[in-house]
This record gives sequence, C-alpha cells and structure tokens, in this order.
Amino acid sequence: MSDRNAIVVDDVYFTYPDGREVLKGISCAIAHGERVALVGPNGAGKSTFMSHLNGVLMPSQGRVIIDGVEITKDNLTQIRRKVGIVFQDPDDQLFCPTVFDDVAFGPLNLGLSRDEIHLRVRDALEMVGLLGFEGRPSFHLSFGERKRLALATVLSYQPEILVFDEPSTNMDPLSRRRMIEWLKSSDKTIILCTHDLDIALEVCYRCIVLTDGQIVADGPASDILYDRKLLEANRLELPLALQTHELLHGMLNIANMDEEHRTIIQDFLHAHLHIHGPDQHQHVHLHAHEHEHDHLHEEILQDTHVHDLKHDKPPSGHTDVPVPHSHEKDKEKDKESGLGGRLKIRHKLFGGGGGHSHDGGFHTH
Repeated sequence: MSDRNAIVVDDVYFTYPDGREVLKGISCAIAHGERVALVGPNGAGKSTFMSHLNGVLMPSQGRVIIDGVEITKDNLTQIRRKVGIVFQDPDDQLFCPTVFDDVAFGPLNLGLSRDEIHLRVRDALEMVGLLGFEGRPSFHLSFGERKRLALATVLSYQPEILVFDEPSTNMDPLSRRRMIEWLKSSDKTIILCTHDLDIALEVCYRCIVLTDGQIVADGPASDILYDRKLLEANRLELPLALQTHELLHGMLNIANMDEEHRTIIQDFLHAHLHIHGPDQHQHVHLHAHEHEHDHLHEEILQDTHVHDLKHDKPPSGHTDVPVPHSHEKDKEKDKESGLGGRLKIRHKLFGGGGGHSHDGGFHTH
C-alpha cells in the first residue's frame, strides 16, 4: 500500500446542468485506513461529494485524486476498482437472480478465473455473515440481509476504499449492530455519509461537517460530535447516546424519584467511554470501587460536567473521551454492597456480557 493519501479532494466545485452550484471549493485529504464520517443537513452536498470519489460525477473545477491518481474520464475503470460505493438503497445494486450471481458480477467483469471468482464470492459472503445464502434469490432476503449483500457485491472486487451512503438506514437493531461491528473491524479506508451521528461516533475517529457545499468543520469525531453549538448551527443534533446522558442527568433533580432508580441513573452517568488500541475499539468503563485516577474538570452546563480521565497507570493504547455524568453516589451502598451490587446494576443498564478487572475498574463489553 502506498504511503500517499488514499483520497485528496483539491478545491472541488460542482454545478449541476440546471445551474445549481452544490460543491463550493471542497478540499480535504484522507489517509489510508482512516474511518471518516461525512455529516451535514439535507441538501449539504454529501451525496454529490460521495459521487465524485469514483467518477460518477466529475468536478466542474478542481481535482479528485485516488491513491496518487487523478480521476479522469479515461481511467474510470481503474478508479472504480479502488473505490467501492455502497448505496443507501441496496436494491440499487442488486439485479441478478441469485445471491451468488450478484456477488460474482464484479469479479466476473474483472476477467478473473472461475476458481478466483468462487473464492471471492465465498470470502465476501463470509465477511458479511451470508455464507450459505448463495442459491437464494436476492429479493427474497430481508432488508438488512440485502443491505449486507450490497456490501458483499462491493467487497468481492476488493476495493481499497469503501464509501457508504446512509449505511444504517431502515435496518433493524441486530442488522445495524452487525454492520457497526463489521465497520469497526475493517482495515479499509471508510467514509460514512450519514445522518446517524451515533454510528459516526462509534465507528469513526474523524468527522467532516459539510453545509451548503462547504466544509465547516474537520477534526476528531470525539470533538465535533460533542459540540452542541457547532452541530445545532449546522442543523444537526448531539448523538442520541449523549442526549441520553443529558436527559438522565436532568432526571436526578426529580424530588420524588425512588432511591433505587436514582442510584441506577447515578451509576450509569458515572460510566466512562474508553477507546482502546490501534483498532480504536470502544467500551464503557464502569467503576466498581472508589477509583484512584485523577480527573480534569470542564464545566459545560450548570450542575453538569465532563471528565477527561487521567489514569495513574494508563493502560497501553488508551485515550479518553469525556462523557457528561454525575458525581453523586450512594456512599453507604458503595461500602456495603461491593462488586456484587454493581454487577446487578451493570446488567440492568447494559445487559449481559463479559467483564474483567482492569486497574481495579470494571469493564463492560
């Protein structure tokens, strides 16, 4: 793989034939292996931007460069082998009688051998959890299965860059979770064009905000997607996960709340989101004790704040993302109930799942 950027967009303008200017001097560079969320309100130009990345649309002015090669009308086949687009509606990509035929279409058009085509179909279906579906009619699958099949049709020709248009739209919760886990595990360069800011926050380390055909913000997702003023100024909202934290914090002020529910909410709000290692996987760190690490405080609202965590002995690869929470604790319960009580609360809040001890804290997965 080349050391140069996977994508360079250099001062791109685009005007549709009806005279409507949609992109107005867009410039950005995306490195190999980055996962980038492209967000913005309706009409911002996200789909137009996305369509420039494999030559579906060509700039009225400026350049789009893929792995060092500028896109021109003469090299579209080469570019489209590197950049795969997964459309919002999977039925836009599925047109063959069976699952196998749909996934084999790309490799077949690359002129690959029969054995190589079968291998690629198998590998692609295995990656999206549809191995064994080869003989089924594509349009007999559920919407979530067709969404994953559409991804497999792109994976089968092994592009280096994947561009998703609203990957979670109309998916049931289980299919959405499977899609998120696949995106997080992939080592490809990924761009998510989405209104789903929760998936953007969970999957991407970088976020670009596009409004009225211009980039108005570009930086770490954990900064941009926590910035209420920036998001609302661009007709967006905080991710629902962060809104939930704020809502629960406000509920603590309800005088007639019983102590059991108050304690559950307090413990939930005292959970810190950690990002681990080179793959940047995330999980909640729920303290089950009087924890020892220091905190740096930043006031954000009255009686509400976030913590940037500073571990006394930071685990390798940790970076910390601030989450609004409360310091109020039922200290007597902390002393008497120990870890067993906290485990019950964890199951109420997060469901089942493994946990392990880490510097005295408790991790939920």
